[in-house]
Amino acid sequence: GAAAGAPAGLAVLVLLGYLLWSYRGREERRKMLEAVPQGEVAFVFTDIQNSTHLWETYPEMSEALEIHNEIMRSLISAYGGYEVKTIGDSFFVAFPDATNSVRFAVQVQLAMMDAPWPETLLSLPDGLQELKSDGSPLWRGLRVRVGIHRGVAKVDINRNTLKADYFGPTINFAARVESKAIGGQVLISEPVLNQLSEEFREEIVLAEAGSYTFKGIAVPQELYSVCLPDIRDRQFPKEAQEL
Repeated sequence: GAAAGAPAGLAVLVLLGYLLWSYRGREERRKMLEAVPQGEVAFVFTDIQNSTHLWETYPEMSEALEIHNEIMRSLISAYGGYEVKTIGDSFFVAFPDATNSVRFAVQVQLAMMDAPWPETLLSLPDGLQELKSDGSPLWRGLRVRVGIHRGVAKVDINRNTLKADYFGPTINFAARVESKAIGGQVLISEPVLNQLSEEFREEIVLAEAGSYTFKGIAVPQELYSVCLPDIRDRQFPKEAQEL
């Protein structure tokens, strides 16, 4: 009897272990799916200025990229973003809240200046440190450009990894907004601007960046430049009129 009971007891333990594993797996899948922003979403694209040239000419670019990626992922988590994917040194991130998407973007600009970059980077044109009259930095380290657009996109969830990707005109436009920005600049579209909380607007410097033409869109689109007051003196070639 005891000999027969041992295999039965083992079978029960195996079954309980399987059920626990299965439950945990379902819970993990549920949490991953709940984390995917859906509906009206703010889509953020980022890119490092002249990164191709830096990879070809700067031996410590790998170290600099690690620092960059750590900053990005820390801030994505802090502001409730969802990292869709990275493409080289570019990030594609989705935020359920437009204000938090811009909070993330403007904090990226400050965090890049505070990062422990290799000293050699700070002497290069694309990492040069420039100080304001009070001695605080205006530019320091990698120049990251950011573009943000808000809207609805098609969501595709990989059944194996449960990671989401997004497709459609909203995504294409968000990527184009980023392409119009210059390293160190955050550009947002009008749908993003319209969703910014009044409280947050008081914390930032918001400026009209001008009308931009986009392939496939007949009417020029207004874009807006956003930054925190600490770096309001940054100059970009396209004239920006403060609102």
